[in-house]
Amino acid sequence: MTIYDAGGDGMANGPPWADDDTDIRILRRVGQLEDLPLAPYAVGPVLNVAIMDVETTGIDPAHDEIIDIAYAVIQVDARGELVGIVRVGEALCDPCMPIPEQITRLTGLTDADVAGKAIDLDLLEKALAPVDVFLAHRCAFDAAFLRHLLPFTADAAWCCSATDFDWLAEAGLDGRALGHLLMQIGHFNDAHRAMADVVSLVHLMAHRLADGGTVIGALLDSASQDTIRIEATGAPFDRRSILKGRGYRWDASAKAWWIEVAQDALEAERLWLRRMVTCWGPEPRTRAVTWRERHR
Repeated sequence: MTIYDAGGDGMANGPPWADDDTDIRILRRVGQLEDLPLAPYAVGPVLNVAIMDVETTGIDPAHDEIIDIAYAVIQVDARGELVGIVRVGEALCDPCMPIPEQITRLTGLTDADVAGKAIDLDLLEKALAPVDVFLAHRCAFDAAFLRHLLPFTADAAWCCSATDFDWLAEAGLDGRALGHLLMQIGHFNDAHRAMADVVSLVHLMAHRLADGGTVIGALLDSASQDTIRIEATGAPFDRRSILKGRGYRWDASAKAWWIEVAQDALEAERLWLRRMVTCWGPEPRTRAVTWRERHR
């Protein structure tokens, strides 16, 4: 595992679109993390945020293995400004099984690349123990594998850069794929390795919004707010298409359709359910959801 300390000063700025031709946009490769401009001083409390990515042999953490892991522990102040990059690390790991062909095509990693490699768990735990919140793109995947690797993260706070932030409404960007979002802010990264994705995500988090704030500031503010999970208890079978159109998802274990809404939207959602789905009851089940459980 490779770890280095990095720092810097200055303010993180949006990408240059340097060309006078409105039919052309120039994409610049993402830079090194140590070259990322940082705010010269912190205001208010500082959060240690671990931006994570894992590459694996498959999608099931109970049976598949991590083959590539990377992180960058950054510091974010009360304004949402990046004020420090305190630790960066990456490691390859031999899964003791052949890497599936599609994973090799995706990541470029072969059996020879990971042969005999292992993650130093003591070093990784020491690096991540001081972290206040973990962040990943579609983080439910990364969080599940990290829980298997480091059980102490089971109750950690997580935020998802794909789902906890409204890219269209707040940043004017469409879609949620990391590479697509990166291109829309003027950058590209042609690798699909764990560290490459971490570097891409740090650049995306540093992007300036129209109000002058950063994406990560808005994301942390949104993700830290408790939400309410509503279950459409006893919803008739013929209402499933209406529920799906509203954004509800099926939970097989609870045998219920559910959605997560902001606290101030709870009564409006209850009213919609009574009118459109469960006119004769029963009342929907509700419970509060924090960022320590939202992406499990």
